[in-house]
Amino acid sequence: MKLSERQQQIIDTSIKLIADHGIQSLTIKNISKEIGISEAALYRHFASKSEIIMAILNSFQKISCCVFDTVWEEGSTSIDKLKVFVMDRYDRFTENPKLAKVMFSEEVFQNDLRYSQKISEIMEEHKNKLKDIIQQGQEKNEIRNDVDLISLVRVVVGSMRMLVTQWCLSNFAFNLKQQGTTLWNAVQKLIT
Repeated sequence: MKLSERQQQIIDTSIKLIADHGIQSLTIKNISKEIGISEAALYRHFASKSEIIMAILNSFQKISCCVFDTVWEEGSTSIDKLKVFVMDRYDRFTENPKLAKVMFSEEVFQNDLRYSQKISEIMEEHKNKLKDIIQQGQEKNEIRNDVDLISLVRVVVGSMRMLVTQWCLSNFAFNLKQQGTTLWNAVQKLIT
């Protein structure tokens, strides 16, 4: 589903509200006030707060699909593909820190079954795509094959998630791209 400009503005504003003040601040009243439109006008674009949250999660999923398309286009080896995936995250979050705060805050969405199922679906897609890349690398002897696939996925994603979480909790006090490059170099040594 293609979003209108106003729908994208509502999603972006909602992400900002969640990042700045927590999920409890995400109300139709707060969104409409932040944008400068009436609540009735907002309801012309989304039927409910729940629909807005699902649109946020769908946008996360769409971002990931685009990233994986880039991974397959730009990466020649499996290591290159993993690096493109990881470094894209660092670049994207540096450009939009609020996105990082919300994307890596699954606990925000875990109290509603619809949202937690959607987050699980996105995580499963990531896991499967990364497994494919790693398995391909193992078959070509680019990635070590004495460690199981799932553990390698967790090393790649888990290390990235920890760094991004530390960056968010420090109020973005360090250069994420620089620290991310250092971390990627260490992860690459571990998995090759």
